[in-house]
Amino acid sequence: MPNAPSYAELRKMPMDELVQRYDQHTENRSLGIGFYREEIARREMQEETTAIRQMTRQMRNMTIVITVLTAMNIFLFLCTLSRQG
Repeated sequence: MPNAPSYAELRKMPMDELVQRYDQHTENRSLGIGFYREEIARREMQEETTAIRQMTRQMRNMTIVITVLTAMNIFLFLCTLSRQG
């Protein structure tokens, strides 16, 4: 029975290999597979976190653009108001 990979080795392991090892492990055992299942869940959560961070950056950028456009609109309105008065 091979030893469990170190934490660093596990982190570097490609997802395909991780799933393959999980599948091989489950063929002969009914217990102790939580090790690989938790790593798969962690990676899936990390992918979701990355997607959420990307959406957050997009929202920040849109907020900056809207703020700049609003400031420009106020400036143009004040310029138009001062010319009329």
